Amino acid sequence: MTQADTGVPCPPTGAGVSIGLPVFNGMPDLPHALESLLAQDVHEIEIVISDNASEDGTAAYCEAMAERDPRVHYFRNEVNQGAAANFQRVVDLSTAPYFCWAAHDDVYSPNFVSACREVLVEHPEAALCVPARRRVDETGALISIRREPLGLSSDDLETRLRAHLWRRGWLTIYGLWRREILTRIGPPPPVWGSDVILLWRALLLAPAETLSEPLADYRVIRGKPADTSLSALTGASSHAHLPNMKMLRCLREASGDLGLSAGDREIAERVLRRWVLTHHYRELIATDLLAESRRLRGRGANLRAATLLPLAAVLGPRMVLNRMRATPQAETHGPRGEMRLFRGGNR
Repeated sequence: MTQADTGVPCPPTGAGVSIGLPVFNGMPDLPHALESLLAQDVHEIEIVISDNASEDGTAAYCEAMAERDPRVHYFRNEVNQGAAANFQRVVDLSTAPYFCWAAHDDVYSPNFVSACREVLVEHPEAALCVPARRRVDETGALISIRREPLGLSSDDLETRLRAHLWRRGWLTIYGLWRREILTRIGPPPPVWGSDVILLWRALLLAPAETLSEPLADYRVIRGKPADTSLSALTGASSHAHLPNMKMLRCLREASGDLGLSAGDREIAERVLRRWVLTHHYRELIATDLLAESRRLRGRGANLRAATLLPLAAVLGPRMVLNRMRATPQAETHGPRGEMRLFRGGNR
């Protein structure tokens, strides 16, 4: 099924799982991802593709796949809506009680969906299930295995919130979700760290189960400037201004509309107060300050730019030294920016 530039959801299909695949200029990697999703050992799935006005062969390929396989539903935005809106669009256009986002340049094991759904059936209290991932380079060579923290599945709110923030690397949103949880937590905000904020809101409501078995290949591509990836969220580069500070503000505001008790809100605030004192968060702020310094230098405000460097060096000395030795770049999820909304590994 193909449908261009419309907000009309897919008609009910009887699918038990919806897979949402937001994409922008996905070729030549998209076929590998889609074929792996169609090869799932659970047949009752629907795959909802939202093409964010791609300019390569993505549209032709997706239209052909939608004609070939009735499980594929293809939608196209005639104008690029930004990654955040496109990620939410695949949720809005899908219908099944279970949902997962898929990346156009990742490859999924045949039992990805079935293994995650089995865990959610066994743990009805869980918001989502996330398997481990194989991190691979552009050639497919294994770099490492990324497993999610076990604390995410704790019944204790503080334990799972700390497990979420006290780590380097966020891939958790690429698991299998219960739709009712996604409905409660709302759409991903168009800011840096949307994945961190989205999962924070989910964990305020319920635990996340994990699987230690790697069930997907996550491609790591280096060399794309971070600001380009940030601007892909909405098409506005202003969203790259002090992004990690804005992320903290969004985390603080995240619990306001979830109907939490006063005690749970206090736990969330306490976790955030402690997180900002960690070495990891100080390095995130140092990254903001370095980027702001470069932005000011580009505008000719050299004196103001220079005043930020000592503070950045105090907050993250090792990181600053490494950045000064090489051109600052970000590890990205795909070469074209659409999937960069959700930051796997502080990429």
